[in-house]
Amino acid sequence: MAGARRIVVLLLGLVLIASPIYAELEKNLIKRQPLGRVPVDIAQSIGDGRLFVLLEGGVIQIFSAEGQKQERFKVSDGVTSLEVSPDGLRLYLGNTKNKELQFFDLSYVQKLPINNSAVKGAKKASVTIVIFDDFQCPYCARLVPTLDKVVAAYPKQVQIVYKQFPLSMHKFAQPAAIASLAARNQGKFWPLHDKLFANYNKLNDTLIRELAESVGLDMVRFDKDMADPALQREVAADTQLGTQAGVRGTPAVYINGKQLKDRSFKGFKKTIDAELKRSAK
Repeated sequence: MAGARRIVVLLLGLVLIASPIYAELEKNLIKRQPLGRVPVDIAQSIGDGRLFVLLEGGVIQIFSAEGQKQERFKVSDGVTSLEVSPDGLRLYLGNTKNKELQFFDLSYVQKLPINNSAVKGAKKASVTIVIFDDFQCPYCARLVPTLDKVVAAYPKQVQIVYKQFPLSMHKFAQPAAIASLAARNQGKFWPLHDKLFANYNKLNDTLIRELAESVGLDMVRFDKDMADPALQREVAADTQLGTQAGVRGTPAVYINGKQLKDRSFKGFKKTIDAELKRSAK
């Protein structure tokens, strides 16, 4: 009997394995987006989900991942196929008319006003480097010598603009940011900037005040500025500007409004030289 039961159980198991499982596919049209032209090809960037639609006549329309219209631009007639790099910053276009593959690099130029931010370098610079930084960020601290090297290499062409972007994970990044603005109010932003980054992994309220005193600040005025809501609003405004520009972490570097990915000295030099060449035309 026990053997018979085992056979029955085994047969039932085989039946269950062999039985197909049916699932009904549910389809819901969530949006219609008029294009104005016949779509020829479509591709999506992996990084941010943007859609790139090739339209007849060599026109490319970009959509956000949610289907909102963004940029639209003309490439060339004869383009019949489209691919996009994972970061969405390079397009590969197949042109049947000219029998060629075309490579297009895309760059987004952010409008980043200087406002009251601390600046060092050339006063009339052809190249403006905007840095969104966090005083407790180790990667930001490591970037300081590279930035000094850049300013030394381009003393008449480059200026550095510092923007605040304290990350919520760093407890003392916010007070350090406010302290740097208080130092700016006394003309000593950069000395305190260097001191804060030299001690990025040891910062606390007491040390921040000690570093402020060590660069020769009027501490009565410093304490007053540390409690000034206007400086808190300024930090918040920088952070909002960075968020709008696409800053997701620190340091974030923009050269003439274009985000820099390669933050080595070589990467800076390559982009700066290209910008200087462009401005000379």
